[in-house]
Amino acid sequence: MPPLSRRRLMKYAATLAAAAPFRVIAQTGAAPDPTLLAAVRDHLGYSVGFRRKFGTGIYSAPGRAIPPSLAAMTVRSITHRLAQSSDMRRTCALLHWRGSDGRLHGWLLDGTGVIASGASAGPYESLSFLLNALRVDARTATRAPIKRGSPRPPPPVFAAPTDPRAHFARARDTLLPGAIAAALAERSGRLLILPARDTGSAPYAALPLGDAMLADRWSTVILPDIETLADPQRTFDTRLDPRNALVVGNPDLSTDPAYEWSDLPGAAEEAQAFAKVFGLPPTRLLTGKAVTRERVLAGIDNYGEASIVYLATHGLANSVNPMDGSFVALANGHLYGRDLRTPRFQAWAAWHPLVILSACQTALGKTFDGGTYGVARGWISAGAGQVVASLWNVSDTATQLLMLHFAEHAFLKRQPPEEALRLAQLDTRNTFANDPAAWASFTLFGAPSAAG
Repeated sequence: MPPLSRRRLMKYAATLAAAAPFRVIAQTGAAPDPTLLAAVRDHLGYSVGFRRKFGTGIYSAPGRAIPPSLAAMTVRSITHRLAQSSDMRRTCALLHWRGSDGRLHGWLLDGTGVIASGASAGPYESLSFLLNALRVDARTATRAPIKRGSPRPPPPVFAAPTDPRAHFARARDTLLPGAIAAALAERSGRLLILPARDTGSAPYAALPLGDAMLADRWSTVILPDIETLADPQRTFDTRLDPRNALVVGNPDLSTDPAYEWSDLPGAAEEAQAFAKVFGLPPTRLLTGKAVTRERVLAGIDNYGEASIVYLATHGLANSVNPMDGSFVALANGHLYGRDLRTPRFQAWAAWHPLVILSACQTALGKTFDGGTYGVARGWISAGAGQVVASLWNVSDTATQLLMLHFAEHAFLKRQPPEEALRLAQLDTRNTFANDPAAWASFTLFGAPSAAG
């Protein structure tokens, strides 16, 4: 996977523009939607800001200095890329943007251009209303760490469960505004989502589409930046070899000086089951006291082309300082976002693995206009091709079941990871039919899988 390069994108877009005009323009004679061009221009700036943050720790975007011509060429590149991707399976893109009016704007594109668009009814703030309806924090309080020396909180009081369907309908109308939801309900395939603010952290799988849910029709990929959407070379190589995976499960966190953690027996069983599926030697399965930061980092580097890194543990997101405050928990020292910055894992310049973060809050972080910056994006910036990450404090039991179904579809039936996650969610939904917080709790972040 070549590194991100705006120069290479501009060269590709210019060549494409000369050879193949934007088909929507050719059909209608209309100029591209100026609001869409403004959104694309801003997203090009956001991606610069995220690259700077990974390199320096400081987010700094170039504002609106992006030339309008580059925005127009990028739209052409996106439609061409979607046309190429749809040769094997229908691929659409959902582009989100929070405009100067505060509303969340959305465009649904395929290989012919924009097929639906819309904007939220009012200013967009966050998806907190949906998480409150799912009672995520209250139901998973027993998994949250407790700072050492702090009084232990009383057991959570579980109120009678509410029906979240009205809140999911509200989320659908916000995230899939205008005619977008209806257009998705008429189609099926793979949906590439370019988020704005916290829209990349939505449980898209459980959004209602007519008499079904989005997961019944679409697999989803949350994209890290607009270049990943526009550049056809930005794909994930699905030729995974599970035999050289690194698998971590339920580290011993009893000596953590800062936090008290609950035990995760399901994570230990999950890791052992994965190792059995992969046929791993004992040295590549780390559990308990063996799961140290040094051994995990050394394992990733020393296994060469380690195509899968699987971490079943606790996680904690920091919405203020995601690089220094967000981590996945390991024995004798946690793995922070800053640890992914330097040095870059040696083999990842040529081989970009699948990272499975079977832990709490790994898709969360600090919110910017162009999306969320946290642990998942840190792994992508370090060289991972795709990251499976959680949207909230997940259930140990439900996560174990979901991940075993994921392993079945991804590594035994050889489905692309985004499709394997969709199928695993549907399988898990059979057990937790009335609990979307259990089966729709993970998302896939990164580049779309290569065709075939």
